[in-house]
Amino acid sequence: LKARSVRPHDFWFPPSSSLFLRRWCSPVAAMADSVPTLFGVPIKYLVLCFLVFQNGGAVLLMRAVRALPGQNDFVTQTAVIMQEVLKAGTCSVILLIKDGSLSATWEDKVETLKTSVPALLYLVQNNLQYVAVGYLDAPTYAVTYQTKIFWVAVCSKFLLDKTVHRYQWLALTMLMSGVCFVQLGQSSPSSAGGDDPTSSGLKALGIGLLLAAALCSSLAAVAFEKLLKGSTADMWTRNLQLAFFSLLCSILPLMLSPDLPKIWENGFFHGYTGWTWACIAMNGWGGLLIGAVIKYADAILKDMAIGASICVSAFGSVLLFGAELSPNTLSGIFLVSWAVPLYAGRANFGLAWLSPQAVQDATKKDQVLAAVRELEAVQSMGKPAAADESPSLQAAE
Repeated sequence: LKARSVRPHDFWFPPSSSLFLRRWCSPVAAMADSVPTLFGVPIKYLVLCFLVFQNGGAVLLMRAVRALPGQNDFVTQTAVIMQEVLKAGTCSVILLIKDGSLSATWEDKVETLKTSVPALLYLVQNNLQYVAVGYLDAPTYAVTYQTKIFWVAVCSKFLLDKTVHRYQWLALTMLMSGVCFVQLGQSSPSSAGGDDPTSSGLKALGIGLLLAAALCSSLAAVAFEKLLKGSTADMWTRNLQLAFFSLLCSILPLMLSPDLPKIWENGFFHGYTGWTWACIAMNGWGGLLIGAVIKYADAILKDMAIGASICVSAFGSVLLFGAELSPNTLSGIFLVSWAVPLYAGRANFGLAWLSPQAVQDATKKDQVLAAVRELEAVQSMGKPAAADESPSLQAAE
């Protein structure tokens, strides 16, 4: 009634209908009151928007830095380690300001060890990707790895008991297709296949490894979401624990890397420039932003934001670097632009099967309210209400 600007005493509700409307509306009001906001805007939408532009900006920054002379002399694995050090340092400072100590972070040994699960999954994912890239051309790699968008939804459904509606599955399909189109539009003709000497058996192996890598990435995101939302530990504590285990998982591949002698000879920070540190800061703090997205939204929306950021970076490449705006890129941007509002239930074109259940319920509520008003109008005239003469009463029945 409040949403419809109708005063409660304007109509008389029978006791049964009044109870029915109260039961229908009260859970919605309780959920609306529990949503955290900042300056009146839900934090979920803020962090999702930040992630879209942060991830897109990070891609553009790294592409610009790579084009500069002398910017590729450092060992990439050392930059990954410094990103984890930056995340751990940032979380430590925040926890020291907030709590005055870091002892609470490591008090519960069992909860701390649980955070090692997503870190180990990310380690397995990175190694599987490293092996798979040797067996696949760029377009096949780009398309296959985007199946993680579906894996996240499947893992969320079975591990977190999350409901994914039909229109949301369609939105995820469109998002995956759009991201694939954008990445295919950005790939160079030389990487599009051609005379590829890799046998079909090795290609199948590469696809299998990459699918496993996508599954590990999805499991890690869902596991971290469960850790953030299923315990009393706050977001900064979980991020510090994850950064610690991720740091250990980053050092191990470096110790086995052929670049280790180069590091011993030239130093850990050889080849670092101001632009290198800018990329480390962008990606390190971006990792903390992903944690905030998983905390206030979920792992599925995180992947949707990253998919949208790929379109942002593609459009930025056209403006900043003169990249070609191919038909594939345009098609991908269109699909992603439709998939994002469709997932939220806001681009259904009036089709009931593309509408969220809340919209369908709201339509039913409008029908019930219309029936109640018509019933009162008929009763005030002293006439008996015939349901077969009123479509709205038929709908209410």
